[in-house]
Amino acid sequence: MKSKLNKEYKQLFNELRDIINSWELILDSPIDEFDSINHLFLKLLYKDANEVEISRKIQFELNNNYGFSIGDIIIKEMTIEVIEWWNNKKSYRVL
Repeated sequence: MKSKLNKEYKQLFNELRDIINSWELILDSPIDEFDSINHLFLKLLYKDANEVEISRKIQFELNNNYGFSIGDIIIKEMTIEVIEWWNNKKSYRVL
């Protein structure tokens, strides 16, 4: 079961990495530049956090740890995109 979970997490992580990198927050950045955001999203999604909680934590991370000044509307759009992706994946997940 644990290896299934690890495999699932890696697959979801890679898919989410593609989504996050598609936002081009920093042009030509290394593929792993925003892996901390990726881990944070997945942690919150696995814990069934709501949209507001996810948005707040992602905005804090991007603004305080990366130095961005990203407004609420854009953060909400990012969060909704990730939540919709996550919900589409639910039927395939182990947990």
